[in-house]
Amino acid sequence: MDQPFKKMKPFMTYLNEDEHVRLKRFSKQKKITMAKVIREGVLMRMATGSQYVSGFNDGITKAADVVKSNTASQIRFPSGQSFAELICDELYKQTLNEASNETVKGK
Repeated sequence: MDQPFKKMKPFMTYLNEDEHVRLKRFSKQKKITMAKVIREGVLMRMATGSQYVSGFNDGITKAADVVKSNTASQIRFPSGQSFAELICDELYKQTLNEASNETVKGK
């Protein structure tokens, strides 16, 4: 349920052209405002136990598993690291942190 307008704080963000067009189409199709779609997305991303975050991170883990299992990626560089290790290190940097259950100080 949406909060009454008087309790909301304004926030501005920027989207590229494609994102804006897609957001506009999506909101029309679902018959909800673009602002509500953005609010829901922000809340979903910040939720503890978020299926979005866990699903995204599962995808990163599966991609790393594919890289590690590929025999060609086992080639080792003079540094001693394998191609798989280098790629997986970069993949793992993309994982999302789970939101903590902390509240805003003073609220």
